Amino acid sequence: MRVLLGGLLMLVVGLFSPMASAAERVFEDEPVAVQEALAPFKSLMQRLPAALREPLFLRAQVWVALTPEEQAALRENLIAWEDRAPLERLALRERFEAWEHLDDRTRAAALDAAQRFSSLPEDIREGWRKRFDALDPAQRQRYLFDPTNRLAMDLANDLFRFVPAAEQADTLAMLRDLTPAHVTALRKTLARLPPARRDAYRQQLLSLDPAARAAELDAKP
Repeated sequence: MRVLLGGLLMLVVGLFSPMASAAERVFEDEPVAVQEALAPFKSLMQRLPAALREPLFLRAQVWVALTPEEQAALRENLIAWEDRAPLERLALRERFEAWEHLDDRTRAAALDAAQRFSSLPEDIREGWRKRFDALDPAQRQRYLFDPTNRLAMDLANDLFRFVPAAEQADTLAMLRDLTPAHVTALRKTLARLPPARRDAYRQQLLSLDPAARAAELDAKP
């Protein structure tokens, strides 16, 4: 039960960003329902710094605000999730994260395509699934992203030998925002730099705000 509740609390608002509270919370001052939800973790929470306790309080508040039916449905979903193979869970997380980065237009197009796909006969759907599964993993991954992100990914692969995982999202966001003229300026600048210095220039651009980055690239011949 303890593991299940912990998973439920994490699942309910897993996308919420941890926030520091203005004043440190005291366990005994929380509503009784929140205390009961967090009771299995009380001793652990006492050893955590306030910044790490706050997300647990927030998640417990979300949990107790659910109706019994919603809590039951969430339990069933979590159990079904835990029953999936690790690689399957990893693939689903990857798809969800990609979905979160899609723009509204691409999301709407994807939902429309999914509806049309579901209306096709089963043998045709199965044929498309087999064709997709037969693709190279890198090709399949590209379909998780909208056209703008795919172009940015291609540009990143073309310009930089390696981008650390922790900086990939910021690098893609930067490349998406570049105008064609700025992309040309960036290509020319990188071509003049030794390979060992190109990543340092990428990091320099990441450290700038969009206006300063544009000014930096505008100044390049």
